[in-house]
Amino acid sequence: MKAITSNANIFPALNSMTLFRNELKKIPKLSAEEEIELARRWRDHSDLHAIQQLIMSNLYIILGILKDYSHFNLPPEDLLQEGTLGLMHAAKKFDPERGFRLKTYASWWIRASIHDYILRNWSIVKMGTNKLQRQIFAGLHKAEHAIAALEGRDLEEVSESYGTTEKKFQSIAGSFLQRDMSINALNDDGIPIFHALPAPGPGPEEIAVEKDWEEHQHNILKQGMSTLRERDRYIIEQRHLLEDGKTLKDLAEELGISIERVRQLESRAMKKLKETMRPPVQEEE
Repeated sequence: MKAITSNANIFPALNSMTLFRNELKKIPKLSAEEEIELARRWRDHSDLHAIQQLIMSNLYIILGILKDYSHFNLPPEDLLQEGTLGLMHAAKKFDPERGFRLKTYASWWIRASIHDYILRNWSIVKMGTNKLQRQIFAGLHKAEHAIAALEGRDLEEVSESYGTTEKKFQSIAGSFLQRDMSINALNDDGIPIFHALPAPGPGPEEIAVEKDWEEHQHNILKQGMSTLRERDRYIIEQRHLLEDGKTLKDLAEELGISIERVRQLESRAMKKLKETMRPPVQEEE
């Protein structure tokens, strides 16, 4: 038994992520011409086989993006699922005539989907969230914002763009990044992290994605809010959806109930809202 135990420790665990990586190696990548043809077949004829090929051949993009979120210590399988949902949405909306590859367009949707998952399952639970925190988190994909958080360069300008102080910006951004590194350090590919960060300004595809994503998120939130009781919905609106949300004390006085009761109603409503907005788990065939 001792020999078996010692030998077993030599081999890495064959988990679901390892299996996924092994399966990816079997999927051939598409040329630009093949990708355009498949995208047109989906757009013009709703060809399910075509979009399936588009999605499968671009799954490798997600693995590269997941490395950027390992410091959140969330299950990689969950992040993979969220990234796949983002890729699927991007493939459905991809326009092959715009002149760029699907992976360029899809990378923004994948990141947006992962960002949304992290906000729902990490920051809300561990540090609470408000509009400023959500804005700072969403902006950390920009090079100058990440640099300001990590090294303090252009910190005054970046913090002012959020309408907050330098100290508060670094505190919030640092809690998300949780990295003690120089911006000149090398990443896994031997490239300085500074050069690996995205360009400061949004490109045309990012602008289009942001618009689509905001509409998508608005619809999900609207659907989730419609499932709440009238009083619960009012509490969430007043506490979380206004620029200057009301305090528990304000709502307690307005509704004629105790502060603790408002807190209980808010907690119940937030739990239901998160469950309603959580993407459905796809069953394995």
